[in-house]
Amino acid sequence: MKDCVASLEKYEWNYEVVGGVTRDTLDLDEFPFPLLEGGRLEGFFAHPNADERRKYETKRSCLYNNLRLAQDVIKKNESMIFLEHDVLATAPMPSDKGVRDYCFLNMDGAFRPPSCLAKQPMAGWYKKHGHKLGVQTFPESYPLKYYKKSRYLGYNLTPGTSAYILTVSGANKLLTAAAEFGLEQSDFLINHGVLELEYMNPSPVKFQKTNPNLSHKL
Repeated sequence: MKDCVASLEKYEWNYEVVGGVTRDTLDLDEFPFPLLEGGRLEGFFAHPNADERRKYETKRSCLYNNLRLAQDVIKKNESMIFLEHDVLATAPMPSDKGVRDYCFLNMDGAFRPPSCLAKQPMAGWYKKHGHKLGVQTFPESYPLKYYKKSRYLGYNLTPGTSAYILTVSGANKLLTAAAEFGLEQSDFLINHGVLELEYMNPSPVKFQKTNPNLSHKL
């Protein structure tokens, strides 16, 4: 966290450090919606393996942090940026100009080590794709797809939730999907079936050298 804050100060971002929901502070009644039928979060909840079941509360906690941001965006009626603690700012704070719903800010690092997505075919796509400058839509060739047998099967997924802009439009769509169709792991719920997915090039943030990948370890 210290390095993240130092980088935000260096590039003069307007930020606030917010304590997140964890397994120890999770209140199921905060977002008392059913689980998405056939989703990954439901899979963790019902898994026969205890270690996999343990991930359910961690993944639900992560989701709540993203849904809380959506609530704040709507309350303040303005776009906001979500940053996880393991990223570093590498440029001034980006504008939300041109962003429709959701703009991912760490595409440069999403498919490189230490990211868990730094493997084929994702890494190969990132290197070969001709990225434009600025805000752009996730292309047809993008390889990270929703693979669970739920209503979102086949849609493009965000490559994690390390850093993104969420607009008022996007926040409303995200909360509506959670309430109407059910709760899902955050980086599975943020998909092209729910939101207009875009990303910014070049990325204004990067991962720290060591990615704690806490949602897989807690």
